[in-house]
Amino acid sequence: MTVLDMTLRLSEPARTRFCRMVADGVRLTCQTWTDARRPRETVRDFATADQAVEGFHAYRRKKMQEGFAYVVDPAGAVRGDTLLYLKAPLRCTGGFDLSPDARTLVTGGFRDSTNTAEIHVIDAATNLRRLVHSVPPSPELAQPLPHAVLFDVAAERVVFAVGGETRLLDLASGGTRTLAAYVQFKTAHYNPFRLRPQWDARRERLLVFDRDDSVRVLDPDGDELFQTSAARQPSECWAAGLSPSGKLLALCFVQGSRYSEDAPRTVEIEIWDVDARQLVRRLPMQDRPYTVGFDPADTWLVVNSEAVEGPAAYALETGELAWYCPALRNPDRWARCHGWAFSPDGTTLVVGGRGDISVLDVAARHYDAAFNSRSDNGGTGRTDIIRFDAAQTVIASHGDNGRILIRKL
Repeated sequence: MTVLDMTLRLSEPARTRFCRMVADGVRLTCQTWTDARRPRETVRDFATADQAVEGFHAYRRKKMQEGFAYVVDPAGAVRGDTLLYLKAPLRCTGGFDLSPDARTLVTGGFRDSTNTAEIHVIDAATNLRRLVHSVPPSPELAQPLPHAVLFDVAAERVVFAVGGETRLLDLASGGTRTLAAYVQFKTAHYNPFRLRPQWDARRERLLVFDRDDSVRVLDPDGDELFQTSAARQPSECWAAGLSPSGKLLALCFVQGSRYSEDAPRTVEIEIWDVDARQLVRRLPMQDRPYTVGFDPADTWLVVNSEAVEGPAAYALETGELAWYCPALRNPDRWARCHGWAFSPDGTTLVVGGRGDISVLDVAARHYDAAFNSRSDNGGTGRTDIIRFDAAQTVIASHGDNGRILIRKL
């Protein structure tokens, strides 16, 4: 007989609320309480045990929508265990980031009722949530959808993108300043849903997209280290990636259509040396990638395909395929991949699939069995954002259903 038992918590400034749900056979028991108060209990019997399990999951979804989260003490956890499972506040169009010390999350959401972007900071140990910044609509940003949120190395500031603007938020003072800004189709041809700011591995160099189709790399204070133009009409700058070292930049340009004989699609990736400020090489690609990036050693160009498969690694010198991530149960096929990330030391590659992640040992090319089965706590949908902490003790992932999952590494 299946027994499901889970306790969720929601920390607020004045109190902490808890709820526990237990599905045992055909019976679902739910308890709610605040701090040390006596629990209130409701019991419901279903016709079958399967219906009780469905009721368990429905109640969990309801409480997570209210802000409750599953929180586990990492001291007793083993590799692969879930440490935190939550639903991000609001419609999380801007994704999330994990602080380097793994203590804090930041999320970028959109409140449809007020047409406002909101940035929340969440304590990973308690699920205490705090609204730190909001962006109301303006003549320049009629619908201020957030596209990215990124901590700096000390988790004291947040880089965030709203529309075509990239701003820097100081968490202590609440002050912001603009690092880059463009208006789509007016002052630049970028798509803000595809080209988003990103850090190198040490969070010392920041890739941003600016007016006049400018691509810039900045230091943590916003001073320019590199600049080039992405204007390649009629080609479109489709994707971009800064290497973990911050020394290389990949710009992917696409023109034409795969369905046109007169103007067939062509794809080319430019590799730039950031320090030398010069183009190193151009690599033609057969298919349009979904994302582009590098491995931590700057050895390979790493992409996942437009068909959300991969990722695959290509030699920087020749553009030839070096290896790809195989599907877990069919090694002859590429893995399903909505997002990917290397660990800081380059030994581990995490692939975001449908609902959860797979963890690959890069040298041995095999998957870690501790992560091969989907977490019992549910999934993250199309998992497109993956983060490591600096010490490589946890993996955090986020998907298109707005759920965030942190698991022990």
